Amino acid sequence: MSRIFVYDGREFPDHDPDATVEDVKKRMSDFFPELANAEVKEAKRGDDTLYEFVRKVGTKG
Repeated sequence: MSRIFVYDGREFPDHDPDATVEDVKKRMSDFFPELANAEVKEAKRGDDTLYEFVRKVGTKG
């Protein structure tokens, strides 16, 4: 059973199976700052678990 992280239609492999999903999100937010406030949706695909990062929609100002 593998974890796959999905953001913006792209899949990212799990480089550290011991890391929590929040740890992975924090690490990915270095490259995608908008992930800092993203929600995480979990789904199954065969034996794999998908974690999709979804940006929160909001307004500025």
